[in-house]
Amino acid sequence: MGGSTYHSFLELAEACDIPTRCSCRTGVWSACETGIVAGTVAYRPDPIEPPPVGNVLVCCSHPQADLVLDL
Repeated sequence: MGGSTYHSFLELAEACDIPTRCSCRTGVWSACETGIVAGTVAYRPDPIEPPPVGNVLVCCSHPQADLVLDL
């Protein structure tokens, strides 16, 4: 995603018609929580409450290297 026009995994998934749970835009936080199979992410902006280790919030995360998510 580096240098792309997508601001998050959520935007990329939506553009590719990949079904993703998300209610963040309506104020229901953490519905987009998804498992990480491999890799690490950074957040922009930081989430109000970070997900447990091994999970990621697709609405505000960005890969730090190659990444595999359990969508």
